Amino acid sequence: MLRGLYDWTMSLAARKSAEWWLAFIAFVESSVFLVPADVLYLPMALSKPERAYRYALVATVASVLGGVAGWFIGHYAYE
Repeated sequence: MLRGLYDWTMSLAARKSAEWWLAFIAFVESSVFLVPADVLYLPMALSKPERAYRYALVATVASVLGGVAGWFIGHYAYE
């Protein structure tokens, strides 16, 4: 089971759309589901260290937006 998850994560990190996946996972993680974006961030940053700060910025912005969305979900879904 873990090997399949590892292979899936590494395949996401190798794609050209890896930044979008990182943003999506960070957004979802901070709003509704607890899957840490670090699992995808680390292989991306290790493969291209010169872009590590960019990846961190993408994950941070998406995480903050996900937190705002999570707040709205909790505020308007809870009566």
